[in-house]
Amino acid sequence: MPSRARFLAAVAAVAASVAFAAPAQAQRCDTNLRITNNSRSNVTRIFYNPSSTSNWGPDRLGGQVLRPGQSMVFRLQHEVPYDFRVVWRGNEAAEARHTNICVISGLLITEDGLRVR
Repeated sequence: MPSRARFLAAVAAVAASVAFAAPAQAQRCDTNLRITNNSRSNVTRIFYNPSSTSNWGPDRLGGQVLRPGQSMVFRLQHEVPYDFRVVWRGNEAAEARHTNICVISGLLITEDGLRVR
Protein backbone atom coordinates (compact mmCIF):
# COMPACT_ATOMS: atom_id res chain seq x y z
CA MET A 1 0.00 0.00 0.00
CA PRO A 2 2.78 2.52 0.69
CA SER A 3 4.06 2.22 -2.88
CA ARG A 4 0.53 2.89 -4.21
CA ALA A 5 0.26 5.96 -1.99
CA ARG A 6 3.60 7.24 -3.28
CA PHE A 7 2.46 6.60 -6.86
CA LEU A 8 -0.79 8.52 -6.27
CA ALA A 9 1.11 11.36 -4.62
CA ALA A 10 3.47 11.55 -7.61
CA VAL A 11 0.53 11.56 -10.04
CA ALA A 12 -1.14 14.33 -8.03
CA ALA A 13 2.07 16.40 -8.05
CA VAL A 14 2.44 16.05 -11.81
CA ALA A 15 -1.22 16.94 -12.35
CA ALA A 16 -0.88 20.01 -10.13
CA SER A 17 2.24 21.22 -11.95
CA VAL A 18 0.52 20.80 -15.32
CA ALA A 19 -2.56 22.63 -14.06
CA PHE A 20 -0.47 25.56 -12.83
CA ALA A 21 1.72 25.66 -15.95
CA ALA A 22 -1.17 25.78 -18.43
CA PRO A 23 -2.39 29.31 -17.54
CA ALA A 24 1.16 30.68 -17.85
CA GLN A 25 1.45 29.28 -21.34
CA ALA A 26 -1.97 30.65 -22.29
CA GLN A 27 -0.93 34.23 -21.47
CA ARG A 28 1.18 35.32 -24.41
CA CYS A 29 3.08 38.53 -24.91
CA ASP A 30 1.34 41.13 -27.09
CA THR A 31 3.89 41.86 -29.81
CA ASN A 32 1.92 44.79 -31.26
CA LEU A 33 3.91 47.89 -30.38
CA ARG A 34 2.68 51.48 -30.78
CA ILE A 35 5.29 54.11 -31.59
CA THR A 36 4.08 57.69 -31.11
CA ASN A 37 5.77 60.82 -32.40
CA ASN A 38 5.37 63.37 -29.62
CA SER A 39 8.08 65.66 -31.03
CA ARG A 40 7.74 68.70 -33.28
CA SER A 41 9.60 67.03 -36.17
CA ASN A 42 8.84 64.34 -38.73
CA VAL A 43 10.33 60.93 -38.00
CA THR A 44 11.89 59.75 -41.24
CA ARG A 45 13.12 56.28 -40.29
CA ILE A 46 12.35 53.63 -37.68
CA PHE A 47 14.52 50.56 -37.22
CA TYR A 48 14.15 47.61 -34.88
CA ASN A 49 15.38 44.08 -34.53
CA PRO A 50 15.79 41.57 -31.71
CA SER A 51 18.65 42.60 -29.43
CA SER A 52 20.45 39.36 -30.24
CA THR A 53 21.03 40.44 -33.86
CA SER A 54 23.94 42.62 -34.91
CA ASN A 55 22.11 44.94 -37.33
CA TRP A 56 19.12 47.27 -37.28
CA GLY A 57 17.26 45.63 -40.13
CA PRO A 58 15.26 47.56 -42.73
CA ASP A 59 13.66 50.97 -42.32
CA ARG A 60 10.21 50.02 -41.03
CA LEU A 61 8.63 53.21 -42.34
CA GLY A 62 9.50 52.21 -45.89
CA GLY A 63 9.81 55.76 -47.20
CA GLN A 64 6.85 57.14 -45.23
CA VAL A 65 7.17 59.66 -42.42
CA LEU A 66 5.66 59.69 -38.95
CA ARG A 67 4.40 63.23 -38.46
CA PRO A 68 4.15 65.00 -35.10
CA GLY A 69 1.22 63.62 -33.12
CA GLN A 70 0.92 60.49 -35.26
CA SER A 71 1.27 56.89 -34.08
CA MET A 72 1.93 53.65 -35.88
CA VAL A 73 1.51 50.11 -34.62
CA PHE A 74 4.15 47.57 -35.57
CA ARG A 75 3.78 43.82 -35.09
CA LEU A 76 7.06 42.37 -33.86
CA GLN A 77 7.69 38.74 -34.72
CA HIS A 78 9.30 37.45 -31.53
CA GLU A 79 8.70 37.69 -27.78
CA VAL A 80 12.27 38.74 -27.03
CA PRO A 81 14.05 41.98 -26.12
CA TYR A 82 14.38 44.42 -29.02
CA ASP A 83 16.62 47.35 -29.95
CA PHE A 84 14.93 50.41 -31.49
CA ARG A 85 16.37 53.34 -33.42
CA VAL A 86 14.49 56.36 -34.76
CA VAL A 87 15.80 59.11 -37.03
CA TRP A 88 14.25 62.57 -37.02
CA ARG A 89 15.15 66.27 -37.10
CA GLY A 90 17.23 65.95 -40.21
CA ASN A 91 19.51 63.08 -39.36
CA GLU A 92 19.43 62.94 -35.55
CA ALA A 93 18.99 59.48 -34.05
CA ALA A 94 17.83 58.07 -30.73
CA GLU A 95 17.96 54.50 -29.49
CA ALA A 96 16.32 52.25 -26.92
CA ARG A 97 18.21 49.00 -26.43
CA HIS A 98 17.32 45.66 -24.81
CA THR A 99 13.66 46.68 -24.52
CA ASN A 100 11.39 44.02 -23.05
CA ILE A 101 8.39 44.38 -25.36
CA CYS A 102 6.26 42.17 -23.09
CA VAL A 103 6.19 44.73 -20.27
CA ILE A 104 5.90 48.06 -22.11
CA SER A 105 2.90 49.70 -23.74
CA GLY A 106 4.84 51.52 -26.46
CA LEU A 107 7.58 53.92 -27.42
CA LEU A 108 7.32 57.69 -27.34
CA ILE A 109 9.47 59.95 -29.50
CA THR A 110 10.04 63.29 -27.75
CA GLU A 111 12.23 66.33 -28.30
CA ASP A 112 14.70 64.70 -25.89
CA GLY A 113 14.83 61.29 -27.57
CA LEU A 114 13.12 57.92 -27.40
CA ARG A 115 11.25 56.90 -24.25
CA VAL A 116 9.79 53.56 -23.25
CA ARG A 117 6.35 53.67 -21.68
